[in-house]
Amino acid sequence: MRLSSEALRELYQRQTTRRARAADNTCLPQDQLARAAAGELTQAERERAADHLSTCSDCVNEYRAISSLKSWAEDVAVDGLSQNGNVGRIRLVAPLYDKNRAASRPLSFYLPYAVAAASVVLSLILGTLLVSKWRENRRLIAQVDQEHSTRKTGSDETVESLAETRRLLDETTRRADQESAARRAAEEALAKRGANTNSRHDQRGSDQSSKADVNVPIFDLVPQGGQRGEQDVDATSIELPPDTDLFTLILNLSGKHSNKNYSLEIVDRNNRTIWTGRSLRKSAYDNFSIAMRRRSFPAGQYRLRLYGLDNGRKELIEQYAIQLAYR
Repeated sequence: MRLSSEALRELYQRQTTRRARAADNTCLPQDQLARAAAGELTQAERERAADHLSTCSDCVNEYRAISSLKSWAEDVAVDGLSQNGNVGRIRLVAPLYDKNRAASRPLSFYLPYAVAAASVVLSLILGTLLVSKWRENRRLIAQVDQEHSTRKTGSDETVESLAETRRLLDETTRRADQESAARRAAEEALAKRGANTNSRHDQRGSDQSSKADVNVPIFDLVPQGGQRGEQDVDATSIELPPDTDLFTLILNLSGKHSNKNYSLEIVDRNNRTIWTGRSLRKSAYDNFSIAMRRRSFPAGQYRLRLYGLDNGRKELIEQYAIQLAYR
């Protein structure tokens, strides 16, 4: 594809800017650009300036700006000379100094030349200021572009981070739903299994439950007192004959207790809870009674913990120990 002259010019301008040459710090100083526009460079400086101007469009624009100011200053000087009757170009090489002729000339003769020199100096100063502002504007534009690019990159990273967070949240929610569904299915299966087991137990014990139990043994228990919480204590030994399934325990108290509600907890030797009962009622003799079945409590050592319940607080008030033995 062939490029037009305008496209080539735009490509040159775009590829030779300071931003495109970020690692290159060989731009001409401001004073050297001003001297180049005034034609005051040496041969070596002119060659180096020409080499740089061929690869830096920003310096070319600055050089053209200073040159236009210099041309404007020269035009102003020429107009001043024309008004005084001296039409012509300012000569950079001064003529031989003639003392008598200089003494005979009036002051108004030198005024146009002074104006021309001041105009050239002013153009160089304005050119230097223009280059300085030009470079400052370029630096600010590059800084703004860099901040915009950084902000855009940070925004893209934030969007990616939010997307990743949303994906992880969706994945966690999906797993939680699966675990919840699996837990509900397991609970339903256990509930069905427990219902079937209870139904079979009720069928087996229906004949016995329909009959009254006679000769039910009764055992009085005294609290452990200062031995509460200890594992190895003297337990009340309870021996049952082979034909006895139901037995009753009388839980005596060591003192007066005025709790509103009471609960009882039975644990085995390994401190595992076997049975828990609430809403115990104290008898007129200031004690409690509990009936236990042989098939529900195998032979071994057990502890009975009596708690007082008041205003949502649970307080251990008595503890009993028994040793069950079956013949």
